[in-house]
Amino acid sequence: MKKYWKIITIALVALFVMGLAVGCGGNDQAAETGGEKADKPVTLRVGHTVQEDTALHKGALKFAEIVDEKSDGQIKVEVFAASAMGGNRELIESLQAGSLDFALPAMGVLGGFTDKTAIFDLPYLFKNDEEAEKILDGEIGQDIFEQIEETGLKGLAYWTQGWRNLTTGDVAVDSPEKIKGLKIRTMEVPLHMEHFNTIGASAVPMAFSEVYTSLQQGVIDGQENPYVNIYLMGFYEVQEYITETQHIYDPVPMLMSLVTWDKLSPERQQIVKEAAEEVKAWEREEARKDKAKYKEVIEGTGQNQIIELTDAQRAKFRDAAQPVYDNFKDQALLKELQKALGR
Repeated sequence: MKKYWKIITIALVALFVMGLAVGCGGNDQAAETGGEKADKPVTLRVGHTVQEDTALHKGALKFAEIVDEKSDGQIKVEVFAASAMGGNRELIESLQAGSLDFALPAMGVLGGFTDKTAIFDLPYLFKNDEEAEKILDGEIGQDIFEQIEETGLKGLAYWTQGWRNLTTGDVAVDSPEKIKGLKIRTMEVPLHMEHFNTIGASAVPMAFSEVYTSLQQGVIDGQENPYVNIYLMGFYEVQEYITETQHIYDPVPMLMSLVTWDKLSPERQQIVKEAAEEVKAWEREEARKDKAKYKEVIEGTGQNQIIELTDAQRAKFRDAAQPVYDNFKDQALLKELQKALGR
C-alpha cells in the first residue's frame, strides 16, 4: 500500500512540475510577442465611409503600403471604402468589439466617448490649416486620444477631409441674413445643429446617403460638406450656390481597435503607429490638393456660382454664431485652446 501511494505522489508531483513549465513557457511567449507569434503573418482591415477618389482613401492605401514595407510583408492591410464596413457609428462599435482593426470615422461620433472632441465642432474655431493642425498634434489632440483609449479605441493620428462649406439651391448666401429660414442638412452632431439654428437656418440631421435625393426633391434647401464630398456625391448637380464659409476644419482620426493593438507585439505596434504618423502630413496635403482639384472641376461645369467670402464677411458669420461659444460647456478647454493659439 505504501508503495502504491508513493507511485501516486511521484506522478502528481511530475504533473505539477510539467504544468508549471508549460504555464511559464506560455507566459514568456505572450510577454515577448504580445500574445502573437512574431513570425506569423497577419491581415488587418481598415474601413471608412467616403469614396475611393478621396485623400482619406488614398491615405489608407498608403498606410497599407508603408505597413507592408516596414513589416517585410508580415502585416497586410486591406482597405474598405464607401461604408462597406458600416457607417461611422458601426465602425466605432466594430473597433470596440475587435471585429474591425482600423477606422477613419467622422470626428463628431467620438463625442459619445469624450466631451473634449466637441470643441472641434465649434464653427469658425480655426482661421487656417496651421492653427487646426497645431492643436490636433499638440497636447489637446493627444489628451483626447488618451481619453478614448478607456473605451477600447487607440488613436494613432489625425488626418483630414479639409474645410466644410455651405451649398444652397435658390439663395446666394453671402451673409448670415441670407440663410435665415433655409433648411440645411447637417450630421447628427449637436453643435453642428446648434450652429445653423443659431444663425437663423433650420438644421435637419440626415444620413449622408439620403442627402442627394433630399436636395433634388426640395426636402432640404442646402447642406454642408468639404469640396471632395460636394463633387463626388454630386451635390453640386442639384445646388446652384457654393459659399466658402469654411466653418469647420474637418479632422478625421485614424483609430485602431484596442483589441487588435493588444494582440500585436511591441515591434508591430511601433510599425503601425509610425505608419499612421508618416501618412498624416501626406494625407493632409492630398486633402488640400483635392479641394483645389474638385473646386476647379465644379467651376468648369458652369453649373454653380462659387461665393468666396472675404475675411470681413466670414467674421459676420462667426459673430452670428457667438451664442454657440457662450453656451459651450467646456469653457476651460476653450480658453486652453485659445491660449495655445495666442488669442
